Amino acid sequence: MTQLLTATLDAIAPDRRSRSRVALLLAPVLALLVACGGVLAARAAWPDPREITLVARDMAFYLPGDPTPNPRLVVERGEPVRLLLRNAERGMPHDVAVPDGDGGWDASRKVRGRDETAELTFEAPQMAGGYEYICTLHSRMMRGVLEVR
Repeated sequence: MTQLLTATLDAIAPDRRSRSRVALLLAPVLALLVACGGVLAARAAWPDPREITLVARDMAFYLPGDPTPNPRLVVERGEPVRLLLRNAERGMPHDVAVPDGDGGWDASRKVRGRDETAELTFEAPQMAGGYEYICTLHSRMMRGVLEVR
C-alpha cells in the first residue's frame, strides 16, 4: 500500500515541495476512505438479520421446542436481529420490545389472535451487556434478557 501511494505521489507531484502539498490534501480523503471502508466491512459482516422466533403463551416468551420461559437471547454487538413473535393464545394480545437507546422501547405491533405473528427488526447495541426484552402489555411477567457479547 505504501509503495502504491509513493508511486501515485511521484506521478502527480514529481518534486518534493509539491508532493508535500498533495500529501496534505490527500490525507483527509484517505482517512475518510479508510473510515468508510471499515463501516462497509462491518455492514458486510452481517448480510441479513438473524431471525429469532419467540412464542407468547402462558404469560411468558418461549423459543420453539424449548420449555424455558423468557429465555436468554444471545447476540453479537451490532448484529442485526429480527425477532418474530407468534401468539399461541386466543384473545390475549402481546408484543415484543427492546430498549431503543433513548430511554424508550422499540416494539413490534400487537398480536391479538392465536397464530398471529409480528416482527421487530433492530440492531443489537454496540456495548456488550444484558438488555431486557419485554411484552409492553405484560412486562412484569413477560421479560427476558438480550445478552450482547
